[in-house]
Amino acid sequence: MRLWTYIVRRKYIQNFSTQQRRKMSRIYAISDIHVDHTENFEWIKQLSDDLYRNDALIVAGDVTDNMPLLEKTLTCLKNKFKSVFYVPGNHELWIRGDPGRSNTSDSLQKFNKILDMCESIGVYTEPKRIQVQEDEEVMVVPLFSWYSTPEDDPEDSLYVRGQADEDVKKMNSMWMDNHFCKWPKMDTTKSKYFANLNRESVREYDIPVVSFSHFLPRKDLILACKEDDEAVEKERKMLSLPEKRLERQGAVIGFNFTRFAGCNILETQIRTLKSRVHVHGHQHRNRDREMLGVRYVSHCLGYKRERELGIMWGLSDWKGPKQIWPLNDTPNS
Repeated sequence: MRLWTYIVRRKYIQNFSTQQRRKMSRIYAISDIHVDHTENFEWIKQLSDDLYRNDALIVAGDVTDNMPLLEKTLTCLKNKFKSVFYVPGNHELWIRGDPGRSNTSDSLQKFNKILDMCESIGVYTEPKRIQVQEDEEVMVVPLFSWYSTPEDDPEDSLYVRGQADEDVKKMNSMWMDNHFCKWPKMDTTKSKYFANLNRESVREYDIPVVSFSHFLPRKDLILACKEDDEAVEKERKMLSLPEKRLERQGAVIGFNFTRFAGCNILETQIRTLKSRVHVHGHQHRNRDREMLGVRYVSHCLGYKRERELGIMWGLSDWKGPKQIWPLNDTPNS
């Protein structure tokens, strides 16, 4: 009789805890989901239809350059999460292939068309308050951005000169944005153009701020630290891969990613916002570290070959997007 009473009480407590958790909104993040790759779109579709019903999702860019597929993917995520926030990445602004993929003549027109589409399906691209607990709100602030190359603006660029002489012409040829982005005449750099779009959003708020961008805001987020290498090793073990330290976490030899990584102006905006957490993507290398009072998180899905190397650490733990708020929760069971 006592055992039966214990079982009933325990089940009641577990059910009560689950109900309380469902009342609380959590904020999750993912980026670089590249759903043009079938296995990535399948990964998105298999996310739980129930687990995230009361939660918000940040999608930090690089979904697809295919407009119909972009709408289909964001709608799919909107059906799984209570709220979805999004900023375009560089891939979204490509103009290529079948005109139906873009239906615009240049990348700025496409950017604006994407924002219109997001508004029509209820995906947020502007700041919004999220009620995370009964007595706590968080302001989620999307930041539009682009990178500065050292030729564009050496002070704004995150460029770090490599040890060997660099073949700039070769690297520019390797970087697909230079082939697929079509820019109209602009009277400023692309980085400053997109930063100016954030003018009304970038200010102090009376509640904690979670901001996000596609591009990186700091040089010191580019290279892996000891903890990142250890996290990759843990991921590799979870995938039953042999122990092997990946030099520069698998970066392409002869290509300096820092030329196209991000911009310093983003960091200025993050500090003005006094963000508690900032989410970014773009580099296909995951990060989670605190610097000068801000927690910087990158949780990329990336490409299948990168996941199979264990580079996308954290995906095996979370089995989906990563929770970034509340700050102290553990991966979903």
